[in-house]
Amino acid sequence: MGLTDLNDLNQLNQLNQLNDLAVLTGGPVTRSGLTLDLPARLLDEEFGQSKVWRFEDFDFPATLTHEPTRRFLRDMGLPEDHTFFHLDTDIPLPTLAEYYAAERPEVPADQLPPRAAHLIRLGYFVEDSSLVVDGTTGAILNWSEPEATLCPLNADISQLAFSLWLLHREKRESEAVAGIEPT
Repeated sequence: MGLTDLNDLNQLNQLNQLNDLAVLTGGPVTRSGLTLDLPARLLDEEFGQSKVWRFEDFDFPATLTHEPTRRFLRDMGLPEDHTFFHLDTDIPLPTLAEYYAAERPEVPADQLPPRAAHLIRLGYFVEDSSLVVDGTTGAILNWSEPEATLCPLNADISQLAFSLWLLHREKRESEAVAGIEPT
């Protein structure tokens, strides 16, 4: 049984029992407290262990109070580079307000979204956008600077990681079929 087989995710999480609980409670029920319980080595196997960045507690701003997100970033991590996303690894994770104050001081604070001090910037997303996590709820959002809009992207960090895994896997398999060397 390979850890990265989609059928194995179903078996590992005992989804039938968990979905029954979700119906009763009105939401997802997982061991991790996130939407998905992903296998421990899922990202390492797909991206390579050296390309998955795990954070330390000192990397988190005080406003990241959502414990399941902290635990996921510490234990599972995120891939550093992906076609659509580049993780910031050079500095401890800043809030969106801190990032703009340090890296983009020409952007006035009033042009940032409400609660920018509670949105933690994970990195660069497509076309002048930042991928942020709400420090209280764990929701993953896309901040588009040109449009000055904050849009929901994923329910939480587990869905983001799974989406990145799925996109990377699809690209790798398509390249293998086409005879292209993996990148």
